[in-house]
Amino acid sequence: MSASPVEIRKMRPEEAGGAIAILTQWNMAPIAPSAACPDPERSELVPERTLVALAAGRIVGVASYILLADAWAETASLAVEPAWRGKGVGEALQRARLAELKALGVRHVRTEADRPETIAWYVKKFGYRVTGSAPKKHAFSLPDVGKWTILTLDL
Repeated sequence: MSASPVEIRKMRPEEAGGAIAILTQWNMAPIAPSAACPDPERSELVPERTLVALAAGRIVGVASYILLADAWAETASLAVEPAWRGKGVGEALQRARLAELKALGVRHVRTEADRPETIAWYVKKFGYRVTGSAPKKHAFSLPDVGKWTILTLDL
């Protein structure tokens, strides 16, 4: 696995299924609004705002973002195929995502995370600050954690 070079690029619409399959493994796949969950955490994966990591032509990671007002953006669902964790795929996706956001004129990034190791990773690797918390809308990512830790980063 590690001998294969990893390419980071925009997701093509026909690749959404592969990206969603990875997100599903981490309980982070988008879901449509419903009576049971009228306002899901993520309801779509927009190709123009989604990056994928490919190895030997296969998607091994995905990261997306949401553009907000006033030069802000929110990261959305960074996930890596379990067999590819620890090989720099997540870091490459995050660095590419931040570079793209900066090129779009974004100056501030908001990220929500619920895994302690992920929170520590954002702080240590990228310089995020923990700025608060927010309740989850439904069981997303870790189902037994009911809130997000909010992190912010100035680009």
